[in-house]
Amino acid sequence: MCKRSYWLKGLLIFVLAVFFPAQGWAVNFYDGARTQGLYFLTYSSLYSADKTADSQGHTSKKDYGYRKIEELLRICYYDKNLVLTAFFPVGQVKSGFYHSSSKGQGDVNLGAGYFLPIKPADVLASLFVKFPTGEYDSQKSVNYGANQCDIKPTLFFYKSAGRFSVDAAAKYFYRLENHSTKVSLGDELYLQGLLGWQFTKICKAGPSFNWMKSSSQKNDKVKVSSSQRESLSVGADVYLSLPAFSLTFTYLRDIRAKNTTLGDFFQIKTCHKF
Repeated sequence: MCKRSYWLKGLLIFVLAVFFPAQGWAVNFYDGARTQGLYFLTYSSLYSADKTADSQGHTSKKDYGYRKIEELLRICYYDKNLVLTAFFPVGQVKSGFYHSSSKGQGDVNLGAGYFLPIKPADVLASLFVKFPTGEYDSQKSVNYGANQCDIKPTLFFYKSAGRFSVDAAAKYFYRLENHSTKVSLGDELYLQGLLGWQFTKICKAGPSFNWMKSSSQKNDKVKVSSSQRESLSVGADVYLSLPAFSLTFTYLRDIRAKNTTLGDFFQIKTCHKF
């Protein structure tokens, strides 16, 4: 292989690992539970990572200084078995190591779901589409928007028994090509789970996990070897049911990663019913 090919492969994996950390929305309490009416939700989050991992899972950088701050607004309508939803993000991403940042409007997501006719539990089959509406500049190393569409079939599960509950999600993201760079980042499979225990009438809490694995990145339709990403994050959720709204605190820590960042995810979620 020529020196140029080695350089190109290294650059593509570098872009994969550094500028696109695999941090999907974590599953929260009641994400797949049946309800009725119109809801307004907010998700305020911070993802901070100072380390990156290579394709073998070994630390490749210790002072990367990646930060993603995001405010996600969501409208969700439930009518019998049908669910309609829309996500509108704004935020900022930056890399302290490379002194580069991007902020503004993010990529809008629209989705629809249907509760399957299963009685022992709530099972919600959904399809989301992410549109390239976010801030993107092909001359920048770091971009808040991805400049490509995602198609995201998702299956949510919710089951409660007394004070105990299980929330889970299986997600598959078909990540389409960025037409500016001719790069496809690789499809992503997510498995997420959350166990809950009702401590009081207003407080529920429990441990959670988030696992992701991607397929190979492609450059102009050609696969890049050793470019698959993988991450495992563990943490916990605390849910408070207040008189006017509900409040959820989420924390996840990346404990294993390949070709992506190792960091900490913090989120505060509010849910208001109209």
